[in-house]
Amino acid sequence: MLPHADEVWVLTRANNKVVIEADPLSHSPGLHFIYYDLPRWALRLKKQAWFTFIYFMFWQWGAYRLAARHHRDKPFDAVYHVTFVTAKFGSFMGRLGVPFILGPIAGGEYTPLRLRRSMPLTGKFRELLRDFGLLLQCYSPLSRAAYSTAKRIYVTSADSMRLVPVKYRFKTSVHLAIAWHGQAVHNHERQPPKFPRFVFAGNLIHLKGVHLAIRALAEARKALPAATLTLIGSGPDEQWLRRIANRLNLAEAVEFAGQLPRQKFLDLLSSYTALVFPSLHDTGGMVVLEALSQGVPVICLDLGGPGVIVNSSCGIVIPTVNAGETEVVSAIASAMITLGKMATSEWKSLSAGATARANELSWDKLTECIVSPVGPG
Repeated sequence: MLPHADEVWVLTRANNKVVIEADPLSHSPGLHFIYYDLPRWALRLKKQAWFTFIYFMFWQWGAYRLAARHHRDKPFDAVYHVTFVTAKFGSFMGRLGVPFILGPIAGGEYTPLRLRRSMPLTGKFRELLRDFGLLLQCYSPLSRAAYSTAKRIYVTSADSMRLVPVKYRFKTSVHLAIAWHGQAVHNHERQPPKFPRFVFAGNLIHLKGVHLAIRALAEARKALPAATLTLIGSGPDEQWLRRIANRLNLAEAVEFAGQLPRQKFLDLLSSYTALVFPSLHDTGGMVVLEALSQGVPVICLDLGGPGVIVNSSCGIVIPTVNAGETEVVSAIASAMITLGKMATSEWKSLSAGATARANELSWDKLTECIVSPVGPG
């Protein structure tokens, strides 16, 4: 059943075919798949970093030509470009002559300079490279051509809005590229844990801001001596983070739990006071939606996708404008103390707000927002 169209044609890479066709929903009436790949020599070269950009650019051109042939046989009413959640590889679909919708796209998120001070040297270098890439993307003729031909442009955050030239922003709005599936149900019997327990989940890399969460825990424990922080995940910066925890005498308070199966992680979430997710430039932050769906409040920064997802009904958003690391760490600590000392009735209200927010950000509602306003012509 296709609620927003009689027929939908999805053009994607051939290597996705097995996974797609194993899903019963892929056989829904009116849903069709077109598989396209470049020649084998291009697939081999794709493994080389220098060829990646060229590969995707040529893939976009080949995909457009294939779509154009199908369009001549049976005209489309509209075309949506949702691949890669980025516009840096361009899109030629606007040449089909029907309403062209680009996005949701991302990539404009970046770490404020004030929040890079304590990063490891390799992290600072990667952030500088990213800054340079964002500058190039702003002036990319491929991106600008896509913006020009699009009837509507969707970006995942206000940061990514900056990638769109000013003259095209009138047709641009913010919508996430991720959503919650199904219906989140609030557990009215759930109680906050007896002592403050916070959790982070994700890759242990500098851009996730885990070092800020550990420092915040050290401050929060002055008011909440029993507070703990569990880090679920792994990554190249784990040893750096362990050193920070040891230096702050938090070896017993910070647990490095490693990777967990997704269902086990979801089952464990309900035993925590809140998810602490101080990511510095996450496009989406699916773990934030997962926490909200389980009725777990979230502490995050006002950056990227998490800053769009979380509001006062379901958590605490830390402002970063003109704030340095010291101010942000103190604000995270203050949020931990607020939630850790919160009365059970208040915490339950926030927990209910979390599940309600997850339901607001469902795939059905996201699709309705993006697809429904666009008609043929």
